[in-house]
Amino acid sequence: MVAISDITYVTVYKDEEKKHAVNQVNVKQLKNGDVVMVFNEERGPIHADTGQTCLIRSKDGGMTWDPSTKVVVLPYNEYYGNWDCGLAQLSDGTLIVNVSVCAYFKPGIIDRELAEFAQRELGEEQSRYLDLLYREFILRGNGWVGTVVLKSKDNGYTWSHPIPVNARPLKHAGNRLGVLELPNKTLLLGVYGRITGYGEAGEYETSRAALLRSDDYGDNWEYYSTIAYDPASILNFTEPALIRLEDGRLLCMLRVEARPSGRALHMMYTISENDGEYWSRPKPTNIWGYPAEIIQLQDGRYLMVYGYRRPPWGVRGCISEDGITWDVKNEFIIRKGGVASPKERLQYWHIGYPSCCQLKDGTILVAYHVYSDDKPPIQYIECAMFELKD
Repeated sequence: MVAISDITYVTVYKDEEKKHAVNQVNVKQLKNGDVVMVFNEERGPIHADTGQTCLIRSKDGGMTWDPSTKVVVLPYNEYYGNWDCGLAQLSDGTLIVNVSVCAYFKPGIIDRELAEFAQRELGEEQSRYLDLLYREFILRGNGWVGTVVLKSKDNGYTWSHPIPVNARPLKHAGNRLGVLELPNKTLLLGVYGRITGYGEAGEYETSRAALLRSDDYGDNWEYYSTIAYDPASILNFTEPALIRLEDGRLLCMLRVEARPSGRALHMMYTISENDGEYWSRPKPTNIWGYPAEIIQLQDGRYLMVYGYRRPPWGVRGCISEDGITWDVKNEFIIRKGGVASPKERLQYWHIGYPSCCQLKDGTILVAYHVYSDDKPPIQYIECAMFELKD
């Protein structure tokens, strides 16, 4: 059995005025030793995926995070927002961030009437939440319009203008983690989306996981391959987690849901033996949770972290010797809870989305978003730091 020792929990970033929720973190230790996280700062106090991408920095291995180091990578404005930021440092030291972008459109009358009905019929706490949702999401008419990448040549202090990512024939390309650089400097980006409709699911088809490729260090992109897709439109494959294994094969772990119920199923994985050109048929694991990130540890083993959105809630991890064989018997708990009281779970269930890295001293750092114990709760970013023991 794998266990963790000497675990420490650190608050990374929280808006003490409770004006902005923060979430969707991705963490890396840079070549210069700094630990940096990119995250989404909402334009309001609820999780609505309409915010801006920010970066925060630690100079002492993740033990303290100075809010004054926060840099806005891609700001929101009256017309656009962005979320789901991934981060990578390339072999030449360049930082590259990929984000999903939304725009605002005039909402239809049915959307307005449904929101107003819900506000009238539900209790005080739910009404407060839905009022925020109405003003920050429905009233603005959020629409998914694309994916972009941004680059930094100075370890994340300044950033380029956004570069559009071509995901055609997908209508959109949702992303969750940063790009993967191959030894020949090809960049791969795992995404998910649909060809016949916008959004994560809907008419005609469920989401497919796909691979985008850039041969010029992120300036231009193309649809390279389909990672997983269900032509029966029952299984929904989203939020792919890519890793290059020690033997050179690529592995992709997938979040899977069944339609039309939306039930979350056990994670599945698929393998490519030719740098992502073709993928094996998805195979199920016996591990429940979502979404995942996988890294290779200094001892050669592989660590996967993932959210756990059912009691006792929180974030979990699992160890694999080869990156392919995963077993729930090697699962361990990183964080319990993070959700508000049971009666409030309708609006406060969105926890987890963990990201991890192993620091140069061997410490494992796992970052994620949870809800505070304030009244009302506010979403904030926390990290757990620990060592593994067998």
